[in-house]
Amino acid sequence: MISTKKLLFALALFMALPMMAQDENALKNVNVGELSYTMKEEQKTNLGTVVGAVLDVLSDQQTTEQPGYVDAVRASVIAALGDVRRFVVTDGFQVQPNDETNILIDGVVNYISTTRELRLASNKKDKIPQFYAQISLTINLKDPATGTIINSQVFDVNRTGWSWYNSSDTAIKEALEGLRKKVEKYYNTAYPYTANILERGTEKKDKQKELYIDLGASHGMRTGTHFTVYILGSIGGKETRKQIGRLKVTSVEGDEVSLCKVSSGGKDIKAALDAQQKLLIISTD
Repeated sequence: MISTKKLLFALALFMALPMMAQDENALKNVNVGELSYTMKEEQKTNLGTVVGAVLDVLSDQQTTEQPGYVDAVRASVIAALGDVRRFVVTDGFQVQPNDETNILIDGVVNYISTTRELRLASNKKDKIPQFYAQISLTINLKDPATGTIINSQVFDVNRTGWSWYNSSDTAIKEALEGLRKKVEKYYNTAYPYTANILERGTEKKDKQKELYIDLGASHGMRTGTHFTVYILGSIGGKETRKQIGRLKVTSVEGDEVSLCKVSSGGKDIKAALDAQQKLLIISTD
Protein backbone atom coordinates (compact mmCIF):
# COMPACT_ATOMS: atom_id res chain seq x y z
CA MET A 1 0.00 0.00 0.00
CA ILE A 2 1.37 3.42 -0.98
CA SER A 3 1.96 5.71 1.97
CA THR A 4 0.27 9.10 2.17
CA LYS A 5 3.67 10.81 2.04
CA LYS A 6 4.64 9.03 -1.20
CA LEU A 7 1.24 9.73 -2.73
CA LEU A 8 1.49 13.44 -1.99
CA PHE A 9 5.02 13.53 -3.44
CA ALA A 10 3.85 11.82 -6.66
CA LEU A 11 0.91 14.22 -6.96
CA ALA A 12 3.18 17.23 -6.50
CA LEU A 13 5.55 15.90 -9.17
CA PHE A 14 2.66 15.31 -11.59
CA MET A 15 1.33 18.84 -11.06
CA ALA A 16 4.78 20.26 -11.71
CA LEU A 17 5.20 18.57 -15.11
CA PRO A 18 3.19 21.11 -17.18
CA MET A 19 5.23 23.93 -15.65
CA MET A 20 8.45 22.17 -16.58
CA ALA A 21 7.28 21.87 -20.19
CA GLN A 22 6.73 25.64 -20.45
CA ASP A 23 10.43 26.57 -20.53
CA GLU A 24 10.58 30.02 -22.11
CA ASN A 25 13.92 29.09 -23.69
CA ALA A 26 12.85 25.68 -25.01
CA LEU A 27 13.80 24.78 -28.57
CA LYS A 28 10.87 24.80 -31.01
CA ASN A 29 10.35 21.84 -33.37
CA VAL A 30 9.35 23.45 -36.66
CA ASN A 31 7.75 21.58 -39.56
CA VAL A 32 7.50 23.54 -42.82
CA GLY A 33 4.39 22.79 -44.84
CA GLU A 34 3.11 24.15 -48.13
CA LEU A 35 3.80 27.63 -49.47
CA SER A 36 0.95 28.09 -51.94
CA TYR A 37 1.07 30.36 -54.97
CA THR A 38 -1.63 31.45 -57.38
CA MET A 39 -0.84 33.02 -60.74
CA LYS A 40 -2.40 36.45 -61.14
CA GLU A 41 -5.30 36.60 -63.59
CA GLU A 42 -4.54 37.94 -67.05
CA GLN A 43 -6.26 41.13 -68.07
CA LYS A 44 -9.84 40.43 -69.08
CA THR A 45 -10.02 42.30 -72.38
CA ASN A 46 -7.86 42.54 -75.44
CA LEU A 47 -8.00 46.30 -75.08
CA GLY A 48 -6.57 46.05 -71.59
CA THR A 49 -3.76 43.83 -72.80
CA VAL A 50 -2.90 46.21 -75.66
CA VAL A 51 -2.93 49.25 -73.37
CA GLY A 52 -0.67 47.44 -70.92
CA ALA A 53 1.77 46.52 -73.68
CA VAL A 54 1.86 50.11 -74.96
CA LEU A 55 2.61 51.42 -71.47
CA ASP A 56 5.44 48.91 -71.12
CA VAL A 57 6.98 50.04 -74.39
CA LEU A 58 6.66 53.72 -73.52
CA SER A 59 8.37 53.23 -70.16
CA ASP A 60 10.96 50.77 -71.48
CA GLN A 61 9.81 48.47 -68.67
CA GLN A 62 8.23 45.03 -68.46
CA THR A 63 7.29 43.01 -65.35
CA THR A 64 6.98 39.22 -65.54
CA GLU A 65 5.66 36.77 -62.95
CA GLN A 66 8.09 33.99 -62.02
CA PRO A 67 6.08 31.03 -60.63
CA GLY A 68 8.93 28.66 -61.40
CA TYR A 69 10.79 30.00 -58.37
CA VAL A 70 8.23 28.93 -55.75
CA ASP A 71 10.38 25.97 -54.69
CA ALA A 72 13.39 28.28 -54.42
CA VAL A 73 11.39 30.59 -52.14
CA ARG A 74 10.50 27.61 -49.91
CA ALA A 75 14.14 26.52 -49.83
CA SER A 76 15.17 30.04 -48.83
CA VAL A 77 12.62 30.05 -46.00
CA ILE A 78 13.82 26.65 -44.72
CA ALA A 79 17.44 27.86 -44.81
CA ALA A 80 16.45 30.95 -42.82
CA LEU A 81 14.51 28.96 -40.22
CA GLY A 82 17.48 26.62 -39.84
CA ASP A 83 19.55 29.64 -38.75
CA VAL A 84 17.01 30.76 -36.14
CA ARG A 85 18.64 30.00 -32.81
CA ARG A 86 15.65 28.38 -31.10
CA PHE A 87 14.20 26.55 -34.12
CA VAL A 88 14.88 22.92 -34.99
CA VAL A 89 13.55 22.37 -38.51
CA THR A 90 12.21 18.85 -39.01
CA ASP A 91 9.76 17.03 -41.26
CA GLY A 92 7.00 14.67 -40.24
CA PHE A 93 7.32 14.89 -36.48
CA GLN A 94 4.51 13.39 -34.42
CA VAL A 95 2.41 15.99 -32.64
CA GLN A 96 2.30 15.38 -28.90
CA PRO A 97 -0.75 16.60 -26.95
CA ASN A 98 -0.06 19.84 -25.06
CA ASP A 99 3.50 19.98 -26.40
CA GLU A 100 4.16 23.70 -26.78
CA THR A 101 7.46 23.14 -28.58
CA ASN A 102 5.83 22.05 -31.86
CA ILE A 103 5.10 24.61 -34.57
CA LEU A 104 3.70 24.10 -38.07
CA ILE A 105 4.62 26.67 -40.70
CA ASP A 106 2.79 27.27 -43.94
CA GLY A 107 2.08 30.34 -46.01
CA VAL A 108 1.27 32.09 -49.24
CA VAL A 109 3.64 33.44 -51.85
CA ASN A 110 1.87 36.70 -52.71
CA TYR A 111 4.01 37.35 -55.77
CA ILE A 112 7.35 36.59 -57.40
CA SER A 113 8.28 38.80 -60.31
CA THR A 114 11.13 40.35 -62.20
CA THR A 115 11.11 43.72 -63.89
CA ARG A 116 13.14 44.35 -67.02
CA GLU A 117 13.95 47.94 -67.85
CA LEU A 118 16.09 49.53 -70.55
CA ARG A 119 18.60 51.73 -68.76
CA LEU A 120 21.47 53.87 -69.89
CA ALA A 121 24.78 52.06 -70.20
CA SER A 122 27.98 53.44 -68.72
CA ASN A 123 28.71 55.24 -71.99
CA LYS A 124 25.54 57.33 -71.41
CA LYS A 125 24.46 56.69 -75.03
CA ASP A 126 23.14 53.15 -75.36
CA LYS A 127 20.35 51.51 -73.41
CA ILE A 128 20.82 48.00 -72.04
CA PRO A 129 18.35 45.68 -70.25
CA GLN A 130 18.66 45.62 -66.45
CA PHE A 131 16.59 43.65 -63.93
CA TYR A 132 15.34 43.72 -60.37
CA ALA A 133 13.16 41.17 -58.56
CA GLN A 134 10.29 41.44 -56.10
CA ILE A 135 9.07 38.78 -53.66
CA SER A 136 6.23 38.95 -51.16
CA LEU A 137 5.50 36.11 -48.78
CA THR A 138 3.08 35.59 -45.88
CA ILE A 139 4.27 33.06 -43.29
CA ASN A 140 1.89 31.58 -40.75
CA LEU A 141 3.01 29.86 -37.55
CA LYS A 142 0.37 27.41 -36.32
CA ASP A 143 -0.35 25.13 -33.43
CA PRO A 144 -0.20 21.77 -35.29
CA ALA A 145 -2.65 20.15 -32.87
CA THR A 146 -5.44 22.68 -33.51
CA GLY A 147 -4.42 24.54 -36.68
CA THR A 148 -4.73 27.85 -34.81
CA ILE A 149 -2.52 30.64 -36.20
CA ILE A 150 -0.24 31.93 -33.45
CA ASN A 151 1.74 34.35 -35.61
CA SER A 152 1.37 35.71 -39.15
CA GLN A 153 3.94 37.92 -40.83
CA VAL A 154 4.40 39.39 -44.32
CA PHE A 155 7.94 39.57 -45.73
CA ASP A 156 8.53 41.88 -48.70
CA VAL A 157 11.65 42.17 -50.82
CA ASN A 158 11.27 44.83 -53.47
CA ARG A 159 13.12 47.38 -55.53
CA THR A 160 13.84 49.74 -52.65
CA GLY A 161 17.50 49.54 -51.72
CA TRP A 162 18.35 46.97 -54.39
CA SER A 163 20.74 47.38 -57.28
CA TRP A 164 19.98 46.52 -60.88
CA TYR A 165 21.35 43.27 -62.30
CA ASN A 166 22.32 42.05 -65.75
CA SER A 167 19.99 39.04 -65.74
CA SER A 168 16.63 37.97 -64.35
CA ASP A 169 18.18 34.94 -62.63
CA THR A 170 20.74 37.08 -60.79
CA ALA A 171 18.03 39.49 -59.64
CA ILE A 172 15.95 36.59 -58.27
CA LYS A 173 18.99 35.10 -56.53
CA GLU A 174 19.72 38.38 -54.76
CA ALA A 175 16.06 38.81 -53.75
CA LEU A 176 16.00 35.28 -52.30
CA GLU A 177 19.06 36.08 -50.18
CA GLY A 178 17.35 39.25 -48.99
CA LEU A 179 14.28 37.21 -48.07
CA ARG A 180 16.40 34.68 -46.16
CA LYS A 181 18.00 37.43 -44.05
CA LYS A 182 14.65 39.07 -43.26
CA VAL A 183 13.03 35.79 -42.16
CA GLU A 184 15.99 34.80 -39.98
CA LYS A 185 16.19 38.20 -38.29
CA TYR A 186 12.46 38.38 -37.61
CA TYR A 187 12.14 35.00 -35.89
CA ASN A 188 15.37 35.40 -33.92
CA THR A 189 13.83 38.61 -32.56
CA ALA A 190 10.38 37.07 -32.04
CA TYR A 191 11.81 34.02 -30.21
CA PRO A 192 14.79 35.28 -28.20
CA TYR A 193 16.69 33.59 -25.41
CA THR A 194 16.34 35.12 -21.95
CA ALA A 195 19.26 34.36 -19.64
CA ASN A 196 20.08 34.64 -15.95
CA ILE A 197 23.52 35.04 -14.44
CA LEU A 198 24.70 31.92 -12.63
CA GLU A 199 28.04 33.23 -11.46
CA ARG A 200 30.51 36.01 -12.07
CA GLY A 201 33.63 35.13 -13.98
CA THR A 202 36.82 37.10 -14.43
CA GLU A 203 36.91 40.70 -13.19
CA LYS A 204 39.52 43.37 -13.77
CA LYS A 205 39.59 46.37 -11.46
CA ASP A 206 36.15 47.96 -11.78
CA LYS A 207 35.06 45.98 -14.87
CA GLN A 208 33.30 42.66 -15.36
CA LYS A 209 35.15 40.62 -17.99
CA GLU A 210 33.22 37.31 -17.98
CA LEU A 211 29.89 35.90 -16.78
CA TYR A 212 28.30 32.46 -16.61
CA ILE A 213 24.66 32.23 -17.78
CA ASP A 214 22.02 29.51 -17.31
CA LEU A 215 21.71 28.47 -20.97
CA GLY A 216 23.66 25.65 -22.55
CA ALA A 217 23.63 22.67 -24.87
CA SER A 218 20.08 21.62 -23.92
CA HIS A 219 18.84 24.99 -25.24
CA GLY A 220 20.80 24.76 -28.48
CA MET A 221 23.18 27.47 -27.31
CA ARG A 222 25.98 28.27 -29.78
CA THR A 223 29.29 30.02 -29.39
CA GLY A 224 29.13 33.49 -30.89
CA THR A 225 25.56 34.15 -29.70
CA HIS A 226 25.19 37.75 -28.56
CA PHE A 227 23.14 39.06 -25.64
CA THR A 228 22.16 42.58 -24.64
CA VAL A 229 22.11 43.45 -20.95
CA TYR A 230 19.49 45.85 -19.57
CA ILE A 231 18.77 47.28 -16.12
CA LEU A 232 15.06 46.92 -15.40
CA GLY A 233 13.18 49.73 -13.72
CA SER A 234 9.68 51.11 -13.41
CA ILE A 235 8.06 54.47 -14.12
CA GLY A 236 4.37 54.99 -13.40
CA GLY A 237 3.84 51.25 -13.17
CA LYS A 238 5.43 50.66 -16.57
CA GLU A 239 8.59 48.59 -16.98
CA THR A 240 11.62 50.44 -18.28
CA ARG A 241 14.83 49.08 -19.77
CA LYS A 242 18.22 50.77 -19.85
CA GLN A 243 20.86 49.09 -22.01
CA ILE A 244 24.17 48.84 -20.19
CA GLY A 245 26.22 46.26 -22.09
CA ARG A 246 26.65 43.28 -24.38
CA LEU A 247 27.76 39.68 -23.94
CA LYS A 248 29.11 37.07 -26.36
CA VAL A 249 29.04 33.32 -25.71
CA THR A 250 32.60 32.02 -25.90
CA SER A 251 32.10 28.49 -24.56
CA VAL A 252 29.15 26.15 -23.96
CA GLU A 253 30.11 24.53 -20.66
CA GLY A 254 27.22 22.12 -20.14
CA ASP A 255 23.52 21.48 -20.66
CA GLU A 256 22.53 24.60 -18.74
CA VAL A 257 25.64 26.75 -18.50
CA SER A 258 27.68 28.87 -20.91
CA LEU A 259 30.60 31.22 -20.43
CA CYS A 260 30.21 34.71 -21.89
CA LYS A 261 32.72 37.43 -22.58
CA VAL A 262 31.55 40.93 -21.67
CA SER A 263 32.07 42.61 -25.04
CA SER A 264 30.93 46.06 -23.90
CA GLY A 265 29.71 47.80 -20.75
CA GLY A 266 31.90 45.88 -18.33
CA LYS A 267 32.03 48.75 -15.84
CA ASP A 268 28.26 49.32 -15.82
CA ILE A 269 27.50 45.60 -15.58
CA LYS A 270 29.82 45.16 -12.57
CA ALA A 271 28.29 48.20 -10.85
CA ALA A 272 24.77 46.85 -11.45
CA LEU A 273 25.73 43.43 -10.05
CA ASP A 274 27.39 45.02 -7.01
CA ALA A 275 24.20 47.03 -6.39
CA GLN A 276 22.08 43.88 -6.90
CA GLN A 277 19.99 45.62 -9.55
CA LYS A 278 17.48 43.62 -11.57
CA LEU A 279 18.89 42.73 -15.00
CA LEU A 280 17.35 41.50 -18.23
CA ILE A 281 19.69 39.52 -20.50
CA ILE A 282 18.21 38.81 -23.92
CA SER A 283 19.69 37.40 -27.14
CA THR A 284 20.21 39.79 -30.02
CA ASP A 285 21.86 39.93 -33.44
